[in-house]
Amino acid sequence: MSKLKAILGYAAAALGLPIVLATFMAQGFWMQSLVSVTGWRISPWFTGDTVARTVSHDDYETRIHKPVFLALIGERPQGFVQVDFAPPGYVPAQVAEDIDYDGDGQPDFRLELDTQTRQAQLTPYSAAVIGVQGVFRLKDAWAVRVGVKNSES
Repeated sequence: MSKLKAILGYAAAALGLPIVLATFMAQGFWMQSLVSVTGWRISPWFTGDTVARTVSHDDYETRIHKPVFLALIGERPQGFVQVDFAPPGYVPAQVAEDIDYDGDGQPDFRLELDTQTRQAQLTPYSAAVIGVQGVFRLKDAWAVRVGVKNSES
């Protein structure tokens, strides 16, 4: 009986090993499947939310994301708007641009990005603009996060 148990145990382990290996090797497929089936998405606090507007330039484009105020319940009184400059290899060393993040036709702030020093200067034109929260070099863009106040809270 103990020999039978040992044989069944080894057989189960041998059959389970390919399943475990296939799961790890295809984890990208399983993650994509889980996301597509459930409708889950990465939090806007990590992605900067979806792109609201794109401004094309000669060699690069400026992508202005939707403002993010997401909280666990409701919205926060302060959030951020992410501005991307892409593709990173074509963005000039010095970028200066007026940004209208709320889409009302009036610029809300002037953003000056120095890609060499990874510094950004901000000139607010609106009282809702707080300041630069960070400059990031992403895989496909330079990103600057600008803190803004929530007008609806």
